[in-house]
Amino acid sequence: MKITLQPTAILLSTLILLGSCNSTKESIALRKADIEKSKEPTTACFIQLNDGTIKNYSSLKLITGLLKTPYLLADGKTKIMGKDIKAYQNKDHYAISQSNFTSGHKSYVATETLPGFAVRIAKGKINVYAKKYYNGVTAVDEYFVQKGEGGQILAYTTENMNMMVKDDEEALTFFVNKSYTTSKSRKELNQVPYNNTSRASTRNK
Repeated sequence: MKITLQPTAILLSTLILLGSCNSTKESIALRKADIEKSKEPTTACFIQLNDGTIKNYSSLKLITGLLKTPYLLADGKTKIMGKDIKAYQNKDHYAISQSNFTSGHKSYVATETLPGFAVRIAKGKINVYAKKYYNGVTAVDEYFVQKGEGGQILAYTTENMNMMVKDDEEALTFFVNKSYTTSKSRKELNQVPYNNTSRASTRNK
């Protein structure tokens, strides 16, 4: 195995920094940009039903409110509940239901997406998802990783990352690059490039 404890330790520190720094304006902007890049290449909003059927819409808005179960409102008239879909994409992000995950906290937080859904923040050889859950004090991110489009979605751990990137050190470099830390730190980490969309899709063909 090429990946050793040292780079995976760096990766773990990076994701810890990601969570601890996500309140800054810079980290929020970087996260938003990565979410935008991680959407499916279509201008349409869509849902994927539990049976795999895709339905396209012109708009898809998250509706929340006091004493109201959050739902999606499609084209301003069609109400869609989270329990009926496995994934969706609106103008802001692509998100997938936690029912597709092998582990992790059960989430009921709807600060960014439907409760129980995770937003994709990286797309490529290894996809990364962030799911909000309440830790007793505030809503925090829990991270998940997936090798390829059809791979299992696993909780982020050093062991799981070792398994996924054992044959691809560039993939590990990509995660180190996504630190959401200060500009200086990010610049230093970006010295080793990894394109999470175009290069990944080209090499996967």
